[in-house]
Amino acid sequence: MTETLHSEFIEQAVKNPAAPAVYSDAGVLAYGDLNARSRALAEQLVAEGAGPGVPVGICVERTPDLLVGILAILRTGSCYVPLDPNYPAERLDFMVRDSGTRLLLTTPASLANCPAGPTAVLLGETVTTRPGERPVPVVPGDTAYIIYTSGSTGLPKGVAIHHSGCVAMLAELDRIFDGCDLSGVSAASSVCFDMSVMEIFGALCRGGAVVLVESAVHLPESPYADRITHLNVVPSVMNGLLDAACLPPNVRTVVFGGEPLRRKLVDRAYEETAAERVFNAYGPTEGTVFCSFKPVPRDGTGEPSIGTPSTGVRAYVLDENLKKLPAGVPGELYIGGAGLAHGYVNRPLTTAERFVPDPFVEGERMYRTGDIVTFTEDGELRFGGRSDHQVKLRGYRIELEEVEARLTGCPGVREAAAVVRGSRLVGYVVPADDPREGVWLDAALQAAITDRLATGLPDHMVPRTLVFLTALPLAPGGKLDRAALPEPPAAESGPPLRAAGTPTEVALSEIWGQLLGLEPAGIDVQAAFYDLGGDSLLLVRLARLMTRRFGRRVRVPDLFSFRDISSLGRWLDDDSGATPEVVQSARLRATTRRAALRGRRTSTGS
Repeated sequence: MTETLHSEFIEQAVKNPAAPAVYSDAGVLAYGDLNARSRALAEQLVAEGAGPGVPVGICVERTPDLLVGILAILRTGSCYVPLDPNYPAERLDFMVRDSGTRLLLTTPASLANCPAGPTAVLLGETVTTRPGERPVPVVPGDTAYIIYTSGSTGLPKGVAIHHSGCVAMLAELDRIFDGCDLSGVSAASSVCFDMSVMEIFGALCRGGAVVLVESAVHLPESPYADRITHLNVVPSVMNGLLDAACLPPNVRTVVFGGEPLRRKLVDRAYEETAAERVFNAYGPTEGTVFCSFKPVPRDGTGEPSIGTPSTGVRAYVLDENLKKLPAGVPGELYIGGAGLAHGYVNRPLTTAERFVPDPFVEGERMYRTGDIVTFTEDGELRFGGRSDHQVKLRGYRIELEEVEARLTGCPGVREAAAVVRGSRLVGYVVPADDPREGVWLDAALQAAITDRLATGLPDHMVPRTLVFLTALPLAPGGKLDRAALPEPPAAESGPPLRAAGTPTEVALSEIWGQLLGLEPAGIDVQAAFYDLGGDSLLLVRLARLMTRRFGRRVRVPDLFSFRDISSLGRWLDDDSGATPEVVQSARLRATTRRAALRGRRTSTGS
């Protein structure tokens, strides 16, 4: 009987050692090799002090080493703490200290970005073990991983998920999908988000293969895109991929999650891809990846619900007195069952506030999701918004209070607020000295704020637009009135752009201008991409349009391998077939991030 998150992977590796387990830019890694490497590394980690109850950080690029490391940590009985190498150092340091991480798996490439303190074990080096030392047995109630989510107190909070909850999630996948569905699963989610657990182990524990890609935006660049049969994707990202006509050709199952799903997008998924089945998934991190699923049929009507509770999940729609509400009456969703998290690491008060006794099942707990839902007459759940200030932006869970706390902590800021406007996270700032209304009036303060935020917040939590106010609007009770915050003023047209000269430059300018809504666009438009409203999804469309126009493959990283359209045009005109010095993915993110921070006049969230 399966008892741990990784045990079925080991069974699959023993049965089919030659079967492909991971496809990546580095090639193909077989089950037997992945098993052997993770086992050897686990023995080394035990020698270094890993074991039950010991958090082990993993700060590794998106390569097969990432999966080797996660499996090795789990085999020791330790829990893994995912750390994105591209997160700000301040945030990584907090996550390490807060989780009590003692050991840190990393690579030479990521070591410089890792916090000091934990003992570092470098992946890729020769593994040495001590005689007689072997990974210890893992108990189902042990913590499997700690994932940090945005926190309303101004600091992220770690959610501790146990093995038995993961096993229940995998069992539900068996009931929903068949082997063909999971034969090639796109692993595009960051390991700092729990959808990655479903992507990695949904494949490896069922004999399928993980197709490892940098992000959903990079799907077209994967040399193994045609191996993907199962795709988990955020609705807004799917829209961009469909616009770019770059979905993997053999996808038969699409699972949407992270944002409300609209019928129009479901129709597009069926009409414009090879998808045979589409699902809408719902679930907070505290419930182990998902707690409800909805198969959305072809040719259906009406907006999709978030489905019925998964097997073993207790779902209640309750009023403020924890009384059950009848079908059709909205209330707050509470969930319980095998997938319920242990709670928040080192947050006993927050844990007690959110994980409360279940009044309907003696001795059990339930989690206050903060989501407002309605039970339909046929037992499905319909999402109706939030009861607090948590938002989802392109699938990212963001507590506005954390963004506001960071804004208020910036030098020169007296008060601050944050809201989502369309696809943008907008920050409202009251300067400490000489407050003035309007946007872009104080470029120096704006630059100082964005630079300060970038030291402690990941990209998706940094407001792309800042609005300066003399005071924040207040409701009669004295609290912030978010609804009264003004719409951001229309953005300026951006910096002046030099005119294109050669025919190739003109063609490139037309393509960039078409997508950015500029007429005409000059040769500097590339450097000002984020200033002019560009985002990661538009980059995919740009690369596809250029490939079609010039008959030469253009990838997303290529777009920032050149400083402007002139140099890009010279490369496209070069008949030698020479390729540019492709920017590594981590360097690309750093470059585009700096470009975004220099002046986000109309940039949308990415």
